[in-house]
Amino acid sequence: MAYLRQPIISVLGHVDHGKTSFLDYIRNSTIIAKEAGGITQHIGATEVPKKDLIKSVEGFIPKEAIKVPGLLFIDTPGHKAFTSLRKRGGSISDIGVLVVDINEGFKPQTIEAIEILKSMKTPFIVAANKVDNMPGWQSHPKEKLLQSIEKQRQDINYILEEKVYEIVGKINEFGYEADRYDRVDDFTKKIAVVPVSAKTGEGIKELLSTLVGLTQKYMEKKLTIENEDISKGVILEVKDYPGLGKTIDVILYDGIVKAGDQVLALDVDGVQESKLKSILKPNEMKEIRDSSTKFKTIKEEKAASGMKLACPEFKDIKAGMPIITYRKNAKPEFVAQLRAELEAEQADINIISNKEGILVKADTLGSLEALAHILEEHEIPLRKAVIGKVTKIDIIDAGADLKKNPKNALILNFSQQLDDEMKAMADEYGVEVISNDIIYKLIEDAQEWIENKEKEIERARLAELTMPFKIKILPNCIFRASGPAVVGVETQGGKALPNVSLMTDFGKKVGSIKTIKDRDETLKELTLGEQAAVSIDDLVIGRHAQEDSVLYSFMGEENFRKLKKNTDLLSKDEISTLKEIAEIMRKEDTLWGL
Repeated sequence: MAYLRQPIISVLGHVDHGKTSFLDYIRNSTIIAKEAGGITQHIGATEVPKKDLIKSVEGFIPKEAIKVPGLLFIDTPGHKAFTSLRKRGGSISDIGVLVVDINEGFKPQTIEAIEILKSMKTPFIVAANKVDNMPGWQSHPKEKLLQSIEKQRQDINYILEEKVYEIVGKINEFGYEADRYDRVDDFTKKIAVVPVSAKTGEGIKELLSTLVGLTQKYMEKKLTIENEDISKGVILEVKDYPGLGKTIDVILYDGIVKAGDQVLALDVDGVQESKLKSILKPNEMKEIRDSSTKFKTIKEEKAASGMKLACPEFKDIKAGMPIITYRKNAKPEFVAQLRAELEAEQADINIISNKEGILVKADTLGSLEALAHILEEHEIPLRKAVIGKVTKIDIIDAGADLKKNPKNALILNFSQQLDDEMKAMADEYGVEVISNDIIYKLIEDAQEWIENKEKEIERARLAELTMPFKIKILPNCIFRASGPAVVGVETQGGKALPNVSLMTDFGKKVGSIKTIKDRDETLKELTLGEQAAVSIDDLVIGRHAQEDSVLYSFMGEENFRKLKKNTDLLSKDEISTLKEIAEIMRKEDTLWGL
């Protein structure tokens, strides 16, 4: 018999913008006070049953018009849970709530959240939080939001409009249309922005009403459950529970799970199976991760729901992995079909997408998938994406064609520790491993590394050219006047190199650097700001130069023109030095280098 399940709602946003506070107001709890620094530390799931939902939207949606049996909220620290909560073809979340501090606007993790929502093709609405923090805002928590807005001073309303449209503008940059919720006539075409306060509760009823209305009107088919022989879910956390052994916290998004079922779970190496010993549910309006939450044993549960399943036969199962439960009397061919379905999910993500590109390792299928999508959006070529820690094979693979394709020698390692042995091996093979548990930082670091590597490759093409540099002879550092001259110098532009001809600041060619020495150590180069002793042939101190004299690298016009065409590959001080060289040479020939 078909039935309508609860919509699954993921709450995303930048740190400190009020994700958990928003849920706290709804469930009237104090989880936020128990979290370190007020930031969510664990993945959470909270159900708001229909009877509580009716009270929450009173005055906006009539009791008889509410069809959904409740709402299931997912609180997502660093968006990790959201990326984990994926199924074949997208996210298990029906809709997202993007929490944005209306006073601060978009921050890096806000941008990351939208990119992830977009990659997972998940519709969302925006909770423009902390309206109560707007200077001059007068809170009217018992009033409807529009009535509260009408009671504000005109200048405050103007500021509110301005801040909402700043958010609308940022959303537009990602290819979405958006507007304040009361001005949206088609929620399938426009993102609704709802001003709210997680502190006073203003706008929360409007936001919940929008969620209920949206899901009931546009997602009824998606929310309809018809299959009662199996259930499907995703693992949030794996724990040992007193008296039960290995348990998995699960978000069930399809079907019905029953006591005595068999549970299939995808693993890195294939599919594991365990008998379902118990189904445990937290009490209503309680957080599944709250240490004070008491669990009760139940015989069966419908999707969508958050629950704890005791599966003692599982070994090393990871969060983010999909599960399927089936009745113990199911036919072998049906079970084989379910196994194949899970294995196909793994095959979808553990991909080799190109002959060229970087390697990505992540802790969950969903994280891997989100990273793959976002890398594509940023036009960063991906060669391979695999679940699990960085291994020796990964490093060998990334460093295999280092000379031919140095830009491929990069591994992005998401949300996992990099072993010391792997660090040492990566250094040995010339492979860069960038680790982070925040996707946007990983992407930023990757872009910076690739950009620098591209410049490095391009600079290598300039290797046959004389590069611009200048050195200054230091006071009291003339050790030999000639044959060759030995003087102490400081590099004041570019990078001083041996065997490069020098000229004075009036364009006279005066020999070249033979050696660069720092005490007894011979140096290959002398970088900006560094000091050392240099020997210069054909230079006579007192005739060609003296203390405080500045000497420049000498170059021909063609050399200069080539460098001028590639100033994007030069540092600021090299560009400045190149300009000085041109000015010196044009004292004799006004058209030099043009």
